[in-house]
Amino acid sequence: MTETTSAKPKKVSKPKAKPTHPPTSVMVMAAIKALKERNGSSLPAIKKYIAANYKVDVVKNAHFI
Repeated sequence: MTETTSAKPKKVSKPKAKPTHPPTSVMVMAAIKALKERNGSSLPAIKKYIAANYKVDVVKNAHFI
């Protein structure tokens, strides 16, 4: 009997690149402070501020905001 063992090489995964922006919680706090709304800042206003100042895809990070 002959055994055929096909040893597959393991995939070498590249390390993920660190994001160039701060964590989402820090971005949201900065947006709220910068908007200076007395009655609270709206979600669209916060998303617009984050997208403009941090170059982040707000659609992908919407569930974190």
